[in-house]
Amino acid sequence: MNPSNSWADLAATYLRTRSAHQNHESAKADLKKLVPEDAKEAYGHGIRAKRSKSGAISFDPIHMEGFNGSV
Repeated sequence: MNPSNSWADLAATYLRTRSAHQNHESAKADLKKLVPEDAKEAYGHGIRAKRSKSGAISFDPIHMEGFNGSV
């Protein structure tokens, strides 16, 4: 695949972002542990965790004007 410019570009992106992805997944796993078992939703510091009916937790970035992240 050495002659392929697309392969080279994508390989560089993969290598450059691998560490960030691993950090992201680790932070997400640790955040899930912090969400109380009985909470349907939790938020703070720019993200919201939502628990589905099946119990899965997902995260979304939030932006609230005047939000100081301490909720």
